[in-house]
Amino acid sequence: MVIPDYKAWMKQPLIWTERIRSRALVWTPDAHWFINDPLGPLPHAHKDASEIIYIAAGQMDIQVGHSKQRVGPGDLLFMPPNKYHNYWLVGDETVCLYVLVTPNHKYNRWQYKDFAPDAFEGVAPVANAFHDEPMPSDERISVNVRTLPPGGATEVEALDKREKMIYVLEGQAAIQIERLSGVMGPNDYQHVPASHQHRITNVGNQPLRYFEFVCFDPTAPAIVLPEDAHLVKE
Repeated sequence: MVIPDYKAWMKQPLIWTERIRSRALVWTPDAHWFINDPLGPLPHAHKDASEIIYIAAGQMDIQVGHSKQRVGPGDLLFMPPNKYHNYWLVGDETVCLYVLVTPNHKYNRWQYKDFAPDAFEGVAPVANAFHDEPMPSDERISVNVRTLPPGGATEVEALDKREKMIYVLEGQAAIQIERLSGVMGPNDYQHVPASHQHRITNVGNQPLRYFEFVCFDPTAPAIVLPEDAHLVKE
């Protein structure tokens, strides 16, 4: 796996929609928290929202519910909704951490106090992206590691009511989203909005390996089609 340059890593954009909140965070050994996190060192939970943590570099201890687990490069940790969590740096290496939360409702993003008793129960499943093992998922975030051979490409796809994040683990990916296109390398990520046609092509000479995170908000109201408007009134 490729270890990112943390200064370049942390310049990647904050993704912010009603379905997704996602960003690249950095914790240097001389700091007491992630140096580019405006939230600050505050343990919290996400009500009715799931979260994934991917470690691109360094090691951390992460508490979720009642359990504390050590995670390192290549590990993906899945936090179920409503679970208390906190973080500690381990060792003297800089941590590069990718985080994704779904959904991202305006008045329901973080809970800092008055935790429910079950917030301190349960565990967070962990899997490594480079060990060919199933990735933990739920109805909000579907996690898969995809591979494409050199010259290979996905079918053109558009997801209804679901948003997608693409995160490159190894190789070079050309991604096209509607009329926009670009090339992604290891530890780059890209947001694909719902209903947008997109395609990924391996433009390198090595296999392309990438995360595909499909995000869905099960609490969102159903979309009413014009031909069914009369049903709402009835």
